[in-house]
Amino acid sequence: MLLAALLAGGAVGAPGAAAQVLADTTGRPAPASAAPPPPRPADDWLGRDKALHAGASFLLTLGGQYVLVNKAGLSDDGALPVSAGVALGLGLLKETADANREVHPLFSWRDLAADALGVLLAALLIEL
Repeated sequence: MLLAALLAGGAVGAPGAAAQVLADTTGRPAPASAAPPPPRPADDWLGRDKALHAGASFLLTLGGQYVLVNKAGLSDDGALPVSAGVALGLGLLKETADANREVHPLFSWRDLAADALGVLLAALLIEL
């Protein structure tokens, strides 16, 4: 079959030649090769992803503050480091998980900066 492929004008190293030979030897078409992974998304400073990070950290900080002050009885000053620390810790955990993904692993310092901005805005609001 290899000789038949060569005589038909195909070269061994030509694109599709191996698939043609495989199809000729088994009687079935060769499986398509796996497509390359999609390109890595851009890690822009301004974008939807950063807004989601800042918003999630903002809401986690405010939510944690509410629970600690109104349900657990802590003071505003005592609860703020805990709620801010939990929100930042969850952001760090998320980035660590992103760094261990199989497709496009990326630990983004920019995402952590957006998380910190959200916590800062929440802390400013709490201190008003």
